[in-house]
Amino acid sequence: MHMSRFKDFIFKATCAILGLEARLASAEELKKFGPESFASLMQSIARLATQIGLPIAALFLVWSGFLFVSARGDAKKLETAKSTFYWSVIGTALIVGAYAIATALVDFAKKL
Repeated sequence: MHMSRFKDFIFKATCAILGLEARLASAEELKKFGPESFASLMQSIARLATQIGLPIAALFLVWSGFLFVSARGDAKKLETAKSTFYWSVIGTALIVGAYAIATALVDFAKKL
């Protein structure tokens, strides 16, 4: 019972963030849902993920720099700092790559 309320809250919060209405669509409204609205949905999801993900990735890059400075030559701490930096760069590349792929797919679909 408690988990279903939590799932309902997460669903409604996601809909509010994405600007979607949390209601059931009638058959007439479903007919309006076309490629143009799907493209705008994909663009808004990609934009939102980028706007949230890039600042977090930047914070992790700064944190890894702090770990490098605070390591002071300790091999174990340097290894942790290198790992944090490596995965921060990988995460940043994934965020930017996902946005680029989503934008390219939407542009390709519009040209069809």
